[in-house]
Amino acid sequence: MKKLIHKLQEKKWLLWGITSFHAVFLIVAVLFYNRLPFALGDEVTLIEMTSIMKNTLFKVEEKPPKERFLFINCAWEKDLIPKLDEYGWEIGKIDITDRNSLGKFVQKINRTNAHELLLMDIQFYMPTANDSVLAAELPKLKKGLVSYHKGADNKPRYPIFKGIPLGLSDMESQLRSNQDDLVLKYHLIQGDSLKTTPLRMYEEIHQDTLEHGLFFNSLGGYPILNAYIIEHPIRKNDLFNKVDSLRYPYMHLSEVINISDKRFAKIVKDKVIVLGDFENLDIHRTIYGKQPGPLILVNAFLALENGDNRITYAFLLFMFIGFAFASYKAIVYKDPVTTFLERKLSTDHFLLELTRDTLFYLVFFGIMSLVSYFFFNMHLTILVLSFYLNGLEQLMIFLHGEEDENQEDKQEREGQIQSEIPVEVETVDRKDV
Repeated sequence: MKKLIHKLQEKKWLLWGITSFHAVFLIVAVLFYNRLPFALGDEVTLIEMTSIMKNTLFKVEEKPPKERFLFINCAWEKDLIPKLDEYGWEIGKIDITDRNSLGKFVQKINRTNAHELLLMDIQFYMPTANDSVLAAELPKLKKGLVSYHKGADNKPRYPIFKGIPLGLSDMESQLRSNQDDLVLKYHLIQGDSLKTTPLRMYEEIHQDTLEHGLFFNSLGGYPILNAYIIEHPIRKNDLFNKVDSLRYPYMHLSEVINISDKRFAKIVKDKVIVLGDFENLDIHRTIYGKQPGPLILVNAFLALENGDNRITYAFLLFMFIGFAFASYKAIVYKDPVTTFLERKLSTDHFLLELTRDTLFYLVFFGIMSLVSYFFFNMHLTILVLSFYLNGLEQLMIFLHGEEDENQEDKQEREGQIQSEIPVEVETVDRKDV
């Protein structure tokens, strides 16, 4: 190891080779870390701040066209069915979305067939006495998807109705505190092969299919990340805005089923219709506060359309340059940044020195996250690298220190040996002068 450090000091090509290799290693590590469903609390805070700064303060975000969507709330369209115990005895009542109303709605959809896509984000796990119309109409549905979820055993729980296109609508959340869960990232493929609803929406609308690859899957001819942090261009307040020009089309199921087919066809023409609970139980905490579950699915789909999870050469080059610079600083003993920080923030206290060095990496990776979000529209969760690179830098400083001490010991020993060698003094006989 000491010989390698000595060579690094002498041969710049070796230094840049190791720095480049380490930068590639960091890219792979970050892409793997991104696949995990959670992020550090400080990373979440940075994501929230940058999102608010970009979309609320600077008004940079572009809202999807309002005429493309129709959101239909079924939270209050309820029916009571018996609740049975494990032996089949009725022990009470539970409320579900009224199957009669849903049957009438799907019947209207099938008669008009003017929509672009219908997403029914509703659970169909228990049979009722009012299923006949819905059971007959769902298999006829064209350009439609029905949600399903995984059970407590992590296995899929499919609807009781057969012959219908399905999409997994589970959302993975992380615990931020003892009181709330946060939906931060969305995974397109869950488990080994379960396609989620946003991916199925994209495939249905664009008639495209996800292609599996060795390192990355591809969609629309581009390599993509399977997990990505969701932007929320359509938020809850966009559905309930008092200003008509700013509000997305929003109706209740009871309104929709009572209008004429002619007017219904005009309302749903070429629209992505999202039917679900927007006001009651299906509410989740996000970086923009509490949002309805169906809206989160739509925003994850819009991210696919916008290419927010595409891996481009420009993005990889950006990460390589940033990680190469950080690696260079960690590996080199006396780089300009460290020299500047030591001069401006000089201290002999070990903990203060450690804090100073860690602070640099936190600030640097924070800036990288900002650049990634503003220029590539992709959040990077890389603050965790600050502690790794600071640890690497401290290791290099320790090894450099040992190398310097060995050099000093060697020079001191050579000096002692020189001082112990007797000096022969040539005398001159005076008689010879």
